[in-house]
Amino acid sequence: MRYFGSKASTVEKVYELISRRVPSGSFCDPFGGIGVVGSFFKNKGYSVWTGDALSFAYYFQIARIETNVMPRFEGVVKALALRTPSEIADRLNSANLSDGWFVTEYAEKRQFFTKDNARRIYACMTLIRDWAQAGSLNKKEHAILLASLIDSIDRVANTAGTYYAYLKTWHEKALRPFHFRLLTHIVGNEDCHCFLGDAKRLLSQRAFDIVYLDPPYNERCYSRYYHLPEAIARDEVSEAHGKSGIMEGEKHVSDFNKHSKAMDALRETLRNASFRLLVFHYSDDGLINPSDIRGILGSRGEIDEYVIGGKGYTTRRGHRTVTHRLYLVSNE
Repeated sequence: MRYFGSKASTVEKVYELISRRVPSGSFCDPFGGIGVVGSFFKNKGYSVWTGDALSFAYYFQIARIETNVMPRFEGVVKALALRTPSEIADRLNSANLSDGWFVTEYAEKRQFFTKDNARRIYACMTLIRDWAQAGSLNKKEHAILLASLIDSIDRVANTAGTYYAYLKTWHEKALRPFHFRLLTHIVGNEDCHCFLGDAKRLLSQRAFDIVYLDPPYNERCYSRYYHLPEAIARDEVSEAHGKSGIMEGEKHVSDFNKHSKAMDALRETLRNASFRLLVFHYSDDGLINPSDIRGILGSRGEIDEYVIGGKGYTTRRGHRTVTHRLYLVSNE
């Protein structure tokens, strides 16, 4: 899934700098998003603890990080008389098509998807909900199926990377037929844990060898830009509004998204953090300027800074590069 908070373009450099100091141990990523950084460190042998305030991101983390062995989906396999769990994807892809609110709101009123793809997506959503309501799915299996569905949906979405707007003309990928595919978990040697909720609550759980903080750095509200994946994850259906089709209901807005509160949010987050190595990953064009960051982090130890280039989010063709700065604070 394309995600504007992803650190896919910088994660290898981040790992290189961190592993020089702490080559193994516990790694906490409380702003974990869809699990790009956490799954990378899991694969490198760390025990990863990750979290997010959004349900759909949390489900991605369960699928990619917390899961070490793909579940057997015994309830669904038994109920549908399937031979293997792999047939679940086949059953979802052959679900009976039907019209509904999803087709009306996101294909007919707004061209996020072709009507044919919207009907296929809605059929999968309905079938997964039916299995869950029948008790055929446990919580982890349900999360994995929903994360897989959202990832599959994103492959045919007529967007430039978020769900805040759809494209005026049909993108090539949006014209491809929708196909449900299961996310694959990342192989690791240690137990990993994922949490839904505030970063401060996760950091209060225990001391970590590494605390990696990658909070929002601008005013883009993730719960609005990814309102549709979140609504699907939470199984929320309400009246959709505006060109984006945002449904009614309170949206999570981080204090890190607010210019007047971002510095205090960083201070409060650090208040609960216990670590050997703190890593603060931030953009130079973020709401907190580098000198203020140094002032806040300096109270926790000696700071080393590294500048790394990375791809920035843009709705235009081509790439936008931004300067990422990694602040490493040792507590040893």
